[in-house]
Amino acid sequence: MFGGDVPYDRYLFLLHQAGNNYGGLEHKDACVLGYPRLELRDRDKYNRFMQLVAHEFFHLWNVKRLRPKALERFDYDQENYTPSLWFCEGVTSYYDLLFPLWAGVYDVDFFLNSLSKDITRYLATPGRLVQPLSESSWDAWIKLYRRDHNSDNSQISYYTKGMMVALLLDLKIRLESEHQRSLDDLMRSLWDKFGRHEIGYTPEELIAECEAIAQCDLRSFFHCYLHTTEELPLQDYLEPFGLTIESTLAQVPHFGARVTDDNNNRAIVQFVEIGSPAQIAGIDPNDELIALNGYRVTAKTFNEQLKDYRSGETIDVTLFHNDELLEVAVTLGDPQPTAYRVKLIPVPTPSQATNQLTWLRTKP
Repeated sequence: MFGGDVPYDRYLFLLHQAGNNYGGLEHKDACVLGYPRLELRDRDKYNRFMQLVAHEFFHLWNVKRLRPKALERFDYDQENYTPSLWFCEGVTSYYDLLFPLWAGVYDVDFFLNSLSKDITRYLATPGRLVQPLSESSWDAWIKLYRRDHNSDNSQISYYTKGMMVALLLDLKIRLESEHQRSLDDLMRSLWDKFGRHEIGYTPEELIAECEAIAQCDLRSFFHCYLHTTEELPLQDYLEPFGLTIESTLAQVPHFGARVTDDNNNRAIVQFVEIGSPAQIAGIDPNDELIALNGYRVTAKTFNEQLKDYRSGETIDVTLFHNDELLEVAVTLGDPQPTAYRVKLIPVPTPSQATNQLTWLRTKP
């Protein structure tokens, strides 16, 4: 991508293979990775490991050297606030999917499967309709790593939505320029102007550079997708590239709560979706579910028991709420999507086939 411009003499990967730890942390000439050692035997999990490697290594350019103005000089005595972390992490997350594909580590099917999981994670987070992306970046210090039971209702990760916006931006630049330019060109331009000499960019300079590469007005694009909670038109952007998004509906009516068993085999509510039947009925996180319509319930039997009912039916839920035994009425809703799948359009147009081949650099 950067024409062989490698800004280090020696780079070190520090890999910890123990337990179930997963994650990474970038440094200027190294990265620290954590990945379960036994999972490298499985091909799909090995591919996921390679995405982690690609992510942290790309931070060598994007973040460690090419970084927002607020991070130009690191202040280790206090928080460093910036609305641009979506670009630092979202763009990096987008490329950690593409680099292994382009390098031949995995094929288009695995790429689309991974993209599907990312889209599912994004669309399954109600907070995307509450917190704008720029605010998510700004609030990183006080929210992202201090999650509570309501976090999914009130916020969206700048990793998750940032990656979605990076995807849309890349596809938009490709179409606007008839594939003469892409997000790759933007990264090279930003590197030359800011990253090579470690000059921090402002949000305004970042958008101006995007417009210069795309050669079109992107003010509306960035206003909508950075500063509002308008839904991202993922399908509209993917369709010209021969892709479509299909959803899988749950086999049970909508209840709106995630339930897990604790060490004592009690069914404990972990999360209640905003506006869901469970929330409307007054069910809260940490409530202990006892029974559905008089029958004992556990986390393992919860969904199976819901299969006995239809949308619109009202069921009696017995629970402990702050040690008080209660019975509440829950009116079940229509089944909701549980997953989204990005699929190839079976018979793409010549334009769609060309767009897809130029973007993914490989035939499906």
